[in-house]
Amino acid sequence: MRADPERPSAIERLGAQPVPLTRRHGRPWSLFTLWFGANVQFATLSVGALSTSVFGLDLLPAVLAILTGTLLSSALVGLFSTRGPLTGVLQLVQSRGPFGRLGNLPSAAFTVVNGVGWCVVDSLLGIYILRDLTGMGFAPALALMALAQLGIAVVGYRLIHTVERVLAVVLVVVFAVMSAYGFGAARASAPVDPADGSTSAFLLVVAVTAARVLGWSAYASDYSRYLPQQSRPRRVFLAAGGGCAVAGVWIGSLGAALGTAGALDDPSAMVSGLLPHALGTVVLLCLLLSTLASTVIDLYSGAMAALVAGFTIPRWVSVLVVGGLGTGLAWYAGHGDFATQLNDFLLMTGYWLAPWGAVMIVAYWGRGRRAVADLYDPGHRFGRGLPCVLLAIATELPFMNQSLYTGPLAGAHPALGSFGLFVGFAVAGAAYTVLCPRPHTSELPATYEKLRSQA
Repeated sequence: MRADPERPSAIERLGAQPVPLTRRHGRPWSLFTLWFGANVQFATLSVGALSTSVFGLDLLPAVLAILTGTLLSSALVGLFSTRGPLTGVLQLVQSRGPFGRLGNLPSAAFTVVNGVGWCVVDSLLGIYILRDLTGMGFAPALALMALAQLGIAVVGYRLIHTVERVLAVVLVVVFAVMSAYGFGAARASAPVDPADGSTSAFLLVVAVTAARVLGWSAYASDYSRYLPQQSRPRRVFLAAGGGCAVAGVWIGSLGAALGTAGALDDPSAMVSGLLPHALGTVVLLCLLLSTLASTVIDLYSGAMAALVAGFTIPRWVSVLVVGGLGTGLAWYAGHGDFATQLNDFLLMTGYWLAPWGAVMIVAYWGRGRRAVADLYDPGHRFGRGLPCVLLAIATELPFMNQSLYTGPLAGAHPALGSFGLFVGFAVAGAAYTVLCPRPHTSELPATYEKLRSQA
């Protein structure tokens, strides 16, 4: 039985299969509201606050670093979104082209980990808000967050778009009010000094900001695949990339301003302490909703990644499994240093996603464009993408600089630690350009329809 696409409340039945042309609907503008709503949220604010309160950048350099990192990674979200209407398939199904069906499994596994990890981050942020608003304990707050997040993600695609569209309007008003207070209370200088110099801090902010948005790139086509096939790629790119960029720069810069006035130990207190009590309560409630809106995207696409990996379970069951893992890890992570854990997680995701993104760009927009049949060909088990990503990660190892692991180059010269993501991106892209075959097949709509009927 299939869900009626006209009923937003109907539970989505479609899993990792292609979306038939008869079920295509919507306009590219819906991607702007979705990605804007997903980025106008507490995690974006918290990552921006890292730049000044933890990394020690002054406000103006912090804003420039946030602008640079956000624009670079938002362009990838926009670019990858353009393939959703064209193919009707999930982002990870498309990565079978350069990686192969079996070579794509590490990418699918990492996307599940990425979804679980962001579920942990957003759950903790929601818990901070609930404790600040109600004084409830950690366990009840975690349970409430889990129920709300899973409820929306289980229903699926249409409800997620509806929620993000409504919140995009509400949150603009809320964050506009909050910006008046936040930028008004901001200081030009950071409350701490950069540990390894201003240049190193600047590059680190670019890296972690880019990594935050890169997490969305592995999901991009998941939310554009229902659009009609004739949707113009330029409009899709501007809508998806623009939604990420506008919200990311605005809220990230606001976070940097707040970071000059307070610590990141308790993000909700950083916000509520700045505002009058009644207004602070309203803002925190809206931040809680924004956190839920972000998490459901991670749960939805993390669950889809599990299906792409080959698990033959209903989509909603996969959502519950991914959400359950995230909730369990949130219980553990809630007793640690939030700022350090957030920094480590952002860099960890970037070390994989930057090389993966470079391979995808070369594969579909560069010299290496493969035949679309590779997405469904059972004989296409391994592509050249995985060796290129593994080579890039090996190149990144000396540059890694986290509490979990510090590479030799980063240990001896901390300023070099921020180059890891950019080195990995360049190495993977160059390696795939050298190893991949030249283009040999055009991508015709008829070919897609034939493959969909066979899938």
